[in-house]
Amino acid sequence: MSHKTAIKVYEIASYVLILGATAAYFLLKTSELRLSLTMILVALAILMRMMMERHRFRSAEDEIDQLKDDLRRLTQLYAEEKKKNNNK
Repeated sequence: MSHKTAIKVYEIASYVLILGATAAYFLLKTSELRLSLTMILVALAILMRMMMERHRFRSAEDEIDQLKDDLRRLTQLYAEEKKKNNNK
C-alpha cells in the first residue's frame, strides 16, 4: 500500500471512529457502557491519527531521500561535464 493510500485510509477511519463515538455516546442508555465504548472509540481514532502522521512522516522522509539522490546524481553529472569541458 502506498503512503498516500494509507494516509487516506487512516484519515477516513479516524473520522468514522469519531462519528461512531459520538453516536455511541448519544444513543446508548447505560452510562458505564456508553462511556467505555466512547473512550475506546476515541482512543482508536487517536491511534488512527497517529498512524496517519507516521505515514506522512515516512512519505516525507522517502521524498527527501529521493531528492538527495537526485541532487547527488546531478552534481556528479555537472562535475563530469565540467571536467570534459576543461579537457577540451
